[in-house]
Amino acid sequence: MKTTFEVLVAASLLIAQPDIGAAQLAVPQFPIASSPIELRGDVRPHQYLGVIGRAAAWLGKETGEAELWVHPLKLGTDFLLDFKIPDYVEPVRGRDVARTVVVRPELTTIVYSHATFTVRQHILAPVKEPGLIVLLDVQTFRPLEIIVSFKSVLQYAWPGSLGGQYTFWDADERAFIQSESLRQHNGVIGSPWASTASAHPAHAQPDVPSSFVIPVDTARAANEFIPIAVTAAMAPRDTVLGRYRALIANAARLYEDKRAHVTKLLDETTSIDSPNDSLDLAFQWAKVNLAEQFTCNPDLGCGLVAGWGPSGSSARPGFGWFFGGDAAINSFAMDATGLWEEVAAGLRFLAEYQDQRGGVNDGKIPHEISQSAAHIPWFTDFPYTYYHADTTPYWIVAAWRYWRASGDNGWLAAHWPNVQRAYAWCLTTETDGDGIIENTTGGLGAIELGALGEGIHQDIYLAAVWIKALEAVTEMGWHMGDDQLAMEAESIRDRASSTLNDGYWREEDGHHAFGILQSGQTNDNLTVWPATAAAFALLDAPRAESTLTKLAADSISADWGARILSTGSPLYDPMHYNNGAVWPFVTGFVSWGQYSYRRPWAGFPLVDAVAQLTFDWSRGRHPELMSGRYYRPLDAAVPQQFFATSMLVTPLMAGLVGWDPDAPQGRATLAPQLPPRWDRFTASGLRVGDTRIAAAFEQRPGEFAATIAGSGPNVTVTLVLPVPLGARDVQLDAGAEYGPASLQQGPHDGWMNVDLPIANDSATVSVRWEGGLAVEPPTVALQPGQQSDGVRVLDFRFGDDVWLLTVEGAPGRTYDMTLYGEEIHDIDGAEVLERNGGQNWIRVAFSSGDRRVTRVVRIAR
Repeated sequence: MKTTFEVLVAASLLIAQPDIGAAQLAVPQFPIASSPIELRGDVRPHQYLGVIGRAAAWLGKETGEAELWVHPLKLGTDFLLDFKIPDYVEPVRGRDVARTVVVRPELTTIVYSHATFTVRQHILAPVKEPGLIVLLDVQTFRPLEIIVSFKSVLQYAWPGSLGGQYTFWDADERAFIQSESLRQHNGVIGSPWASTASAHPAHAQPDVPSSFVIPVDTARAANEFIPIAVTAAMAPRDTVLGRYRALIANAARLYEDKRAHVTKLLDETTSIDSPNDSLDLAFQWAKVNLAEQFTCNPDLGCGLVAGWGPSGSSARPGFGWFFGGDAAINSFAMDATGLWEEVAAGLRFLAEYQDQRGGVNDGKIPHEISQSAAHIPWFTDFPYTYYHADTTPYWIVAAWRYWRASGDNGWLAAHWPNVQRAYAWCLTTETDGDGIIENTTGGLGAIELGALGEGIHQDIYLAAVWIKALEAVTEMGWHMGDDQLAMEAESIRDRASSTLNDGYWREEDGHHAFGILQSGQTNDNLTVWPATAAAFALLDAPRAESTLTKLAADSISADWGARILSTGSPLYDPMHYNNGAVWPFVTGFVSWGQYSYRRPWAGFPLVDAVAQLTFDWSRGRHPELMSGRYYRPLDAAVPQQFFATSMLVTPLMAGLVGWDPDAPQGRATLAPQLPPRWDRFTASGLRVGDTRIAAAFEQRPGEFAATIAGSGPNVTVTLVLPVPLGARDVQLDAGAEYGPASLQQGPHDGWMNVDLPIANDSATVSVRWEGGLAVEPPTVALQPGQQSDGVRVLDFRFGDDVWLLTVEGAPGRTYDMTLYGEEIHDIDGAEVLERNGGQNWIRVAFSSGDRRVTRVVRIAR
């Protein structure tokens, strides 16, 4: 039986494979189109540059150096271009004259600029083909030779291994051939323009770089690209050489295929339009990143990997192997943006490798699967495959959320046995009767190393995921007619929820504990991990408010994201992976949790911070983790980490937009919580089952209006219209056909719910009010290397005609903030700078000292 990868490759290679030799191949120049989301700038040394296809990856730097991967093989490292001109004895190093980089979703360009030449290096990773193509557009008025060099590797991804590799130059094919003693693995790297190349011993892998020389024929270069092709396979050498020639011969078509793929991705998935153009652009790039998770391995099939980055002297390409937990977490963002095909395939991939060894492990979802797993005893002898406990309940939650978004009953029916087995395995790890599965019996959860995890029996992260999985099993069980299972899961969920809300709560500290220890006591450190439970809305409201207030403070939430561990803990280390670094991944959970309890002034600054990461480091990408002290990725961070990207999208869609589809019930919810200075916001391409929804919001002083349009089968959209804190005379204008709605009041704002039946039509509703106040979320224009010194909004409440705004700032600093609504005249704890058109600019000053300062600003009506 062919794998999914083999089927894709067989289809994709139905392209011209010329009978002529490689030396006669030509690539006529074709236009390289600009992209509406391209990112252009000066080349920055040491910054990651990734060009990703489903079967191959170029993992390099903006200065041109790169690793060459055709999964599951690393073919070469230190790939680079140098240039030889008559004027100089030594070659001009490419990294020294790499001037500009243009990052597009479909193709990336590095521009090398010298006084005598300009070379544009276009790098293409085709959608499906197992190979890479480099197209050189050369302009020169002097004789020019391009020296292409790389260090040959031909090695499996970690931890697989080949032996007996060798590399030699094939003058007829104008390419280096890589192989090993059995000739079962073959790679090809070359160019039909090449003339000469370095010679190596025929029996060994060279210790020095392999290089070939391309003399530039200026007449040809005026009309042709100079191609360099890279491919490999566990296949006969002639087959691989055929693929090499096909990549070159079909370069133009492969480029157009990639452009069409990206255009469809951007046009047919969810898009947003806000007053913040950078946020909108970051959202578009996030969709591109999330799609680049989908990776095809010729031995294992197609699934979702965790991230990409150069492996250096090792063979671990970032996190470019299949991670169950990452796939589940990232699927939340993919569901929200409409990347359903990739989600369905990624979750199916994990189900195919569900542990079937029998005994207590039966049904466990894999934590990670190496790209080389088919060639080593990965599933039986290595400890990593199933060593996390959270992966299995996460897969259940991901399956449920995919089903709720898509309404794919066929997928659920096919995978219901996998859900049952996963649920059954989880039950085997609950031994103390409190309803929550355990780290001691199930495996790792929130953290993998460090003193924070010592003695842990169960942690709040694992507890939250499990409780959400119980909700998922209950709903899916009712749908599948498994009433007994549904009732059992519901009963366990009630017990587990009591443990979460009572057993983890530390009254004296005012926050939820990190975990319950094997001794029965709690680990009382203030960590980011309760945010997972808050994001899933699992915490009792008053206690959630207290914990979220602490998570909003700078001790957890730095200007650029959330630290794993509070700066007040004796274990805090800003460089430590689990004990103080800032992770965009957990930043998203904090933001989502703040929105879940309608605290947008604490949620949006974190969304904005993750969005800025898109542009400040690897262009269009998000790094795995940052220093807890300075705005900079850690040196060990994977530069393109997908759960960092997904945690821009998930809190934005689930929190700021408030999108929650429920296709099996023919319903969806929109509960927007926009920053008050935004006068408009639209989200288009929202998918619930076979229906697409477009939502346009407008807000101005005293009014919030929404227009909801649908295309497809009828769904009922529950629209939650926000009302600012302390508003008076609130009235809904929705038309008689939508029925009456009453104002509901929370601690931070109010809202009205309206049910709108939407099919191939639209509806407009609005809510109006008098007075009230809303605080603008304070954001920071991040600068690389800065320390965290921004202001935080910790709380905002109203009672007895008084608003109480609790803010935290750096000692000795003053901050200007904006409140929207009625004019402020009676204020204590801040100074009113200006009032104009429903906006109030205030200044808050903080006293000097050694620590962050908290102030309560009192505003009387």
